[in-house]
Amino acid sequence: MSAIRILVVEDDETLGLSLRQRLELEGFVVRWARSAGEAHAALQEAAPDVILSDIRLPDGDGESVMRRHFANFGMVPVIFMTAYGDIDQAVRLVRDGALDYVSKPFDLDALVETLRGIGSRQMAGGASSGTSPFGASAAMQAIATTLQRAAQTDLPVLLLGETGTGKEVAARYVHEAGSRKDLPFVPVNCGALPHELADSLLFGHEKGAFTGATAAHCGFLEEAAGGTLFLDEIGDLAPILQVKLLRVLETREYRRLGGSQTRTFDARVVCATNKDLQALVASEAFREDLWFRINVITCRLPPLRERREQLAELLDSLVAGAATRMGRVHMAIDETARLAAARYAWPGNIRELINRIERAVALGDGHTLTAADLFPDGGPSGEAPSDGNAGAEASLSDVRDAAERQHIVAALARAAGSPKDAASILGISRTTLWEKMRRLKIGSHGD
Repeated sequence: MSAIRILVVEDDETLGLSLRQRLELEGFVVRWARSAGEAHAALQEAAPDVILSDIRLPDGDGESVMRRHFANFGMVPVIFMTAYGDIDQAVRLVRDGALDYVSKPFDLDALVETLRGIGSRQMAGGASSGTSPFGASAAMQAIATTLQRAAQTDLPVLLLGETGTGKEVAARYVHEAGSRKDLPFVPVNCGALPHELADSLLFGHEKGAFTGATAAHCGFLEEAAGGTLFLDEIGDLAPILQVKLLRVLETREYRRLGGSQTRTFDARVVCATNKDLQALVASEAFREDLWFRINVITCRLPPLRERREQLAELLDSLVAGAATRMGRVHMAIDETARLAAARYAWPGNIRELINRIERAVALGDGHTLTAADLFPDGGPSGEAPSDGNAGAEASLSDVRDAAERQHIVAALARAAGSPKDAASILGISRTTLWEKMRRLKIGSHGD
């Protein structure tokens, strides 16, 4: 399967060039149009998988580009780049068929992740296949089972875990596994809501509600309709909005900013955070009553360093997928890359793993992925297991044993010496853990 094709429509030379260079480096096929006219011509020649367009153009606007393409060739994902003064129009365009919008200046890394997500969903056929996206390990399958059961209810779901552990993937899994899968899934990053617009973006506003509100528009709650509202980084939600959200969850009603009409909220709510909400409640930074309201079905997604047994599976599937998209179907993974991945702490979790693999495949020789491809910065050289057998003279078997021993000791420490809990953390059976502890001479307290 070929790489994702993106049409960038941007008249600013500096931004347009920067976008093209970065997206091409990330493995996308990019065509850059500097005007509405160039965009229309490009769309006549080849249909892109995604359109990334500025709203204001020297000879028209991005809205005309979107609507003309939709009329002639059907819908494709469209993301608008907008200045502060055009946010009302951008919100309206999302309601009319655009996928999303980003406000300038925007986080380019976050945009790349969004584009990758679009590409992944398109390659998967745009719908859930009914299979688990969490891998085959026992621990991750237990998480999948919990989320599958949660999907059959309308109860709030709270996803906990470090940045990059796949909380949005889990939220989408809940949405697509339930009866609301054909209704909207609306993701909201609570930490990225502009302070002055947060109320309007969440709840909507009526015309004239504030200076610059030249037209009414619906908020994220209204967009979710009867689908799923995903509130990511809920721990960053401003206190005043915590109060309003609590009322919505209690009454299932809300009003637009500046409005008098009471509207019904009928979506399910999935929340996520990388913060300790209990600690935030204790410090009065997060409302206790709201925490009780969202903390009904809770699921913790472990960081990648706690599921190293899944690394081989992830490496194989992610490299195969990236290689296929970039036309490098037979790329192999050599032992140095596997060992380096096993020794690395992965502070950015799955997100970092995807980023490193995508870059390695894009910039590698097209045949074999090595440790140098995966870690051009030297990566795990300082993360090597401390066991004396893991030096430069050690065999591969010794290196593997040292890495496995270190990980089991860490799991036992985390589980306060309980083999049952450590086995659960590691995603293996207690019998397998006992066998490994005996072979690696690990005591019950990790000594």
